[in-house]
Amino acid sequence: MKVIDDVPKDLWDQVVARCNYATFFHTSTWAEILAQTYPTMDIFTKGFALDDGVVAIVPLVGTTERNRYFKWYESIYPGGYGGPVAERNLTQTEINYIFEHLPSAHTAYLHVMGNPYTLYDPPPSYRRSQLYTQVLSLVEGFDAISKGLYKQKRQRIKKAREMGVEIGVAQTEEDFRSYYEVYEDSLRRWGDSTLISYPYALFEQICRYGSDGVRLWIAEVDGEIISGSVNFYHNRYVIAWHQATRESHFRYHPVPLLKSEIIKDACQRGFSYYDLGPSGGLKGVEKFKQEFGTQKMYFCSYAWNDNTLYHSYRKARNLVLRLLKGTIRATEQESQGG
Repeated sequence: MKVIDDVPKDLWDQVVARCNYATFFHTSTWAEILAQTYPTMDIFTKGFALDDGVVAIVPLVGTTERNRYFKWYESIYPGGYGGPVAERNLTQTEINYIFEHLPSAHTAYLHVMGNPYTLYDPPPSYRRSQLYTQVLSLVEGFDAISKGLYKQKRQRIKKAREMGVEIGVAQTEEDFRSYYEVYEDSLRRWGDSTLISYPYALFEQICRYGSDGVRLWIAEVDGEIISGSVNFYHNRYVIAWHQATRESHFRYHPVPLLKSEIIKDACQRGFSYYDLGPSGGLKGVEKFKQEFGTQKMYFCSYAWNDNTLYHSYRKARNLVLRLLKGTIRATEQESQGG
């Protein structure tokens, strides 16, 4: 086995296209969107040439500390699945090799978000945190899914239509800007409970890349966007990455209708799964997703921070900072005494 540090984009895209458990988050497009959005973020994706000639790819983005030597790596930020992908399932020996060679002397911290569509077990040096997402199987088709919806969900879909809610797909950057205003309204409502917030620049880059793997679905009333959902498409999977609704229009029940139309479209286009994503421990959100007939799929998040060189650096830096503070304090006291 051999490490490929500089992964050519065409090789990266080829591996992701041939992997039946890869998602949009594993694509070079998503990494490029992130790098264009965040000035301190770069792409550090690694490849691994396996003994039988198969290539595995681990998408990585990273940020650099102020000293520009140590880096923080994510596979892959934000809110997406990461880890190794290849055109076949990987053996435990290959998994061990890949994870052992992901960190380098420059790695301060490495976080790998797992993938619910393939399970693997990294070496013990990686700390594990169990997570789960809620996934709806689309194999039975839209009619069967609709009949299986909770009665209340069907009633709210009907009411949304009767109140004039119209569903469509964003076509312009102005649509993305309007959706972001809805998101800002949601951020205000969520307040301190917000786990992570995204800048408009991220949505702007998603729009400008114009990838076939992205759709912003929008719900409108009288031409005004009142709700929306950013969905990523790749392979067999549709993943709901982001969603927001304007509080003043809750009574229109746009979200059940919005989800219903997304599911219908995904079924018609031959996708197998609609992944509504983790719920961040919010029971109400989890219940909402369950009412569509979703099932929990468990996976893990992995973290590595065993770089002894980095820990030594941090200790030395903290010691220097304490000495400097002590010197400054002593100087101030001496000055005041004089």
